[in-house]
Amino acid sequence: MRKIFLYILTFFIAAMIISCKPAVPNEIIQPSEMEDILYDYHVAGEMARLDNRNADYNSRLYKLAVLKKYGVSEADFDSSLVYYTRHADRLHELYGRLAERMGKEAVALGADVGEVNKYNVAEGDTANIWRENKNLSLIPAEPYNVVSFAIPADTSYHKGDRFVMMFDAQFLYQDGMKDGIAQLVVKFSNDSVASRLMHMSSNMRYTLEVNNGDSLGIKEVRGFIYLSKDPNDSESTLKLMILKNIRLIRFHAEKNKKPQKTSFPDSQPITNELDTSRKMDLMKGDLPVSPTR
Repeated sequence: MRKIFLYILTFFIAAMIISCKPAVPNEIIQPSEMEDILYDYHVAGEMARLDNRNADYNSRLYKLAVLKKYGVSEADFDSSLVYYTRHADRLHELYGRLAERMGKEAVALGADVGEVNKYNVAEGDTANIWRENKNLSLIPAEPYNVVSFAIPADTSYHKGDRFVMMFDAQFLYQDGMKDGIAQLVVKFSNDSVASRLMHMSSNMRYTLEVNNGDSLGIKEVRGFIYLSKDPNDSESTLKLMILKNIRLIRFHAEKNKKPQKTSFPDSQPITNELDTSRKMDLMKGDLPVSPTR
């Protein structure tokens, strides 16, 4: 009976905590609609990027078309961004859902964990040891600007193993400097380490590789991905880095064969084709001119 009472009490306390969270003001774009706008905002940015002719003009044209589609003015969109930026917990929740949505889009367009097989990996066993979310979002506000990981080695790790971290990074920025940083570190049995660090500023597929050329035993694999903040940036503009389809691949070297570097490129452009109907949907009607809600 006491346990039942405690369960009920816990339920009511949790319900009270949730209900006490203030609602988003009516004059602010609500989270579900803001998520849809930002998703189409991302699609618009990709369409502009894929069209090399007048990229800057097309970027603004497509993004204004998004606002027109939802009947939202630039002023209302900007003021809503200010609100969400000042309420980082709400912004992080919204962007988390957006990252998951964009990750599903990437898979639908052909990106998959099996993509690793396109590279030269046939000489040894492979395993994806990434156990965090495959899709993440970072904003330049603590504590939502960094994700770190630490994976202790177990008996499935062998001497000579090498590691490749792969992910797609996409930036949704209105303005300001883009600077993401990723590091992959392997700690060996003699407490020495090998690491690789990379800066990111474009919509690219990135890879970091750490080789175990001395065939040492492995204690731990760790690292981080971080979105830096420019102190001169405005606090009221859209700044978001989406990480999609994150993989951390462990390769076993063949017995009696010295480990070789895997033929992964450091980075390559993301070339996913966007559905033409999405473009037509955004571009219906006249060009938007400072629409109102």
